[in-house]
Amino acid sequence: MTGAVAPDSAATAPQERGWRWFVIALALMVAVTAAPRWTPALALLGGTVRLLLPVEQFALLVLVAITACTVVGWWAGGRLSVTLLWLAMASWVVWKLPLPLNGYGAFARGWTLSVGAAFGLICLTTRSKPLLMRAMAATAVAALVTVGGWSMRSGSTGTFDAATRMFSLEYQRRVQESLDRWHDRTESVAWQTFAQRMPAAAERADRLATTLGSLGDVGATGAGSLGTHGPLLLLAPALLGLETLLALGLGWAAYHRLSRVRIGPPLGALRNLRFNDQLVWGLVVGATVLLLPTLAEWRVLGANLMCFFGTLYALRGAGVLSWWIPDRVAAFVPLGLVILVPLLGPIVVLALVLAVTFGLGLGDTWRDFRAGADARRTGSLR
Repeated sequence: MTGAVAPDSAATAPQERGWRWFVIALALMVAVTAAPRWTPALALLGGTVRLLLPVEQFALLVLVAITACTVVGWWAGGRLSVTLLWLAMASWVVWKLPLPLNGYGAFARGWTLSVGAAFGLICLTTRSKPLLMRAMAATAVAALVTVGGWSMRSGSTGTFDAATRMFSLEYQRRVQESLDRWHDRTESVAWQTFAQRMPAAAERADRLATTLGSLGDVGATGAGSLGTHGPLLLLAPALLGLETLLALGLGWAAYHRLSRVRIGPPLGALRNLRFNDQLVWGLVVGATVLLLPTLAEWRVLGANLMCFFGTLYALRGAGVLSWWIPDRVAAFVPLGLVILVPLLGPIVVLALVLAVTFGLGLGDTWRDFRAGADARRTGSLR
């Protein structure tokens, strides 16, 4: 049994090309989802990853994204049995999630289901839109549903305070678990021997542990002024949006490799990444809110807008770089960055990369740096 007939654009869409980067992405998905179980030697790195993903169960988001795509695929002519299988599997995983039914557990389940439902409906109603626009629309709808749910449940405490309290408790738990695992590592005989031989490296590790604690520091609960809470806690909405876009993109790519029913064009290469130039207004609004003293109480919103849209433009700038860097040289770029880390420090290297890519991505809005380039690299995700 199949669903409705697919539109011509979906039925004739080209298939996904290549498995190398997709397999690497799946491996990273499994790795970041398993961050709480990383070895004590990697506890600090795992703790940082756990703070960068507001929904720690990243694989669950990807699973629900694939399920939403199968529902759209059934409507486009796919098999009902396959759709029911994915729906049953996703429902079982969401229900059996080892989290309580309140607090963060309720949020993780609610956000995941809201994103999946919104993405499916948007894919059915906006067949001509590119994936990025569909994913952003689904994220916005899920955010509205989540805020509405918090508003009804929070009562007099306020939506912002209720969300902050929930994420504060969750981030505290993650940081404490990671630091406990790291302290178990530092109390071992092997680490004590290493610290005696390499005191500078041991001191650097201690500073990293302190930094991890400050990143997830929840501070005082209250108004949304910058500095009241840890930076990653303040940026949780933007990080959640970026995580959701990534999960939807990975789910989209997985579906089109597993199914013969096309529901849209495949993901393009990073070098072809473009999007609607009107998104620059997200940066404009964010910068305005951050810079105007009269809007000080909205600075958390401004910081999240800058983080979310700034990351999108940094990815666009990375696409510009990958367009112009020859393929033979591109493989050595990550190696060069790794060499620079011990010389300049990871923060400086990261800041330089973000500054260059963001500048290129923002400049590409007004001046198409890829215009008139090699024809073999034509195409876009606009």
